[in-house]
Amino acid sequence: MLSAASRRAGLRTTSICGFLLLFAIVSPASANGTQSQVASHNQAVEFNNRGLELYKAGKIDEAIKQFRQALAIDPNFPEADSNLGLALDAKGEDDEAIADFNKALALKPSDAITESNLGLALFHKGKLDESLAAYRKALEFQPNFPQAYNGMGVVLFTQGHADDAIEAYRKAIDLSPKYVDAMNNLAAALASKKDWDGAIKIYQQALELEPKASDVRANYASALQNAGRTEDAIAAYRQVVADNPKDAHAWFELGHLLHGQNKFDEAITSLQKSLELKPDQAEAEFNLASSYQEQQKFPEAIAAYEKGLALNPKNAHALYNLGNAYMSQKDSKRAIDSYTKALAVQPGLAEAQIALGAALLHSGDAEASEAAYREAIASQPDNADAYFNLGNALFTKRQFGPAAEAYRESIRLRPDSARAHYNLAICLQWLNDETAAAEFKEAERLDPSLKPPK
Repeated sequence: MLSAASRRAGLRTTSICGFLLLFAIVSPASANGTQSQVASHNQAVEFNNRGLELYKAGKIDEAIKQFRQALAIDPNFPEADSNLGLALDAKGEDDEAIADFNKALALKPSDAITESNLGLALFHKGKLDESLAAYRKALEFQPNFPQAYNGMGVVLFTQGHADDAIEAYRKAIDLSPKYVDAMNNLAAALASKKDWDGAIKIYQQALELEPKASDVRANYASALQNAGRTEDAIAAYRQVVADNPKDAHAWFELGHLLHGQNKFDEAITSLQKSLELKPDQAEAEFNLASSYQEQQKFPEAIAAYEKGLALNPKNAHALYNLGNAYMSQKDSKRAIDSYTKALAVQPGLAEAQIALGAALLHSGDAEASEAAYREAIASQPDNADAYFNLGNALFTKRQFGPAAEAYRESIRLRPDSARAHYNLAICLQWLNDETAAAEFKEAERLDPSLKPPK
């Protein structure tokens, strides 16, 4: 059966924030330059400010048009260049964004915010060393700049320097104690070092400041889950989906945890909600199938496994579980096909070899069944079940001596197996071995329902 409870939850990363330059000052008529130049600049400011409002409203394309209009009127307007770069970066147009930030910095070289925004665009472009250099330069211009420390922390963490990232995040929080994004990032970095208690403490502090921060709460739930605090994690995920019912990932994690608690009805409901929101999730289908299987709803389990395997056909454990579901329906032909596929993906999967042997024996092919059990023993020489089932296959072939040896090896590996003692006794009876009585007696001692045949 699929072991959903053993899965480790992942954290959601927090993106680095960029910073718009709110340039809303209109030059007075007495300012340097001709009246015409002042009027043109003021017109450019108006376009820039309209762009700012559109950007804040999430209308990125319209904002870009306004920033470009401002620059068409006043090409030497560094704030509009920086704002345009940020809007372009939001659209994923990193090269153009970098060019605009560099233009802004050529006009206004010591601008910490633009330098930080450049670091953001370089990060998105994957140029981590250059991004880190931009954040460091921003901090040279403005040493007490918490957002630059946060951005620098994200770059360092991405480079694998978790300790340095933690130091940067802590500096950001020291400068801005209510900086929730930096807290989320700090906690994620602590979690990456398996400091679950430290991470949980920081997430709790962040949630006190922003109780509706769903990504923070989801990460908090993940940390609780990884710390083994399952009930607390379930409660946290319930709050995440209450605040954001369209969070497919949170529904999935909640369903996965409920499955591990044997709360299969609730697990099914949660996993179905996750799949409604995001249909192409193989793992959600596998967990859903496993919950159905635990409830002995085998047709539903088979349907869910098939959906998941259409998305991820190389999941050996799902193929094995599908085979088990087919065997529960006494469909040994399809079970054999599923087990065979599982072993093609993961040849050393002993439980699939054993299950294949049982399916082959059920289908009447004792020779192939014996071969499958011997393959299982070759991959796991200390597997008591493999020897027990090999004994069954040999018994079916009326090879009582070899069957007895297989049962004895199973008993050596698992002395308290009542069924192995009983089957060994049956073999010994066929061999007219007087020690059969002692084996029947031991089997009955271990399991009083196993009486010697009369």
